[in-house]
Amino acid sequence: MKELIDFIQGNPDKRELKRALAVQMVMESYTHSQITEILHVSLGFVNKWKYIFVEQGVAGLKLKYQGSRGYLDSKQKQTVIEWLKQKDY
Repeated sequence: MKELIDFIQGNPDKRELKRALAVQMVMESYTHSQITEILHVSLGFVNKWKYIFVEQGVAGLKLKYQGSRGYLDSKQKQTVIEWLKQKDY
């Protein structure tokens, strides 16, 4: 439970926070209907993240998408930045 509370307190992403809060509320014996009303989520949302938390712990609540890889290498990025700095807006 401490790991979950630490995750909630240090988490800026609202999607991960909502998942963690739903799990915390389940663990604190809130009813599913209370959780859905307070967090404005579906019953399926609560059940899904409770199950994932039981299986994977806090790591399961984190977002998996890390973004795509950029097309430019570091030298190309620097060239673009220098070009933009020279523009007169």
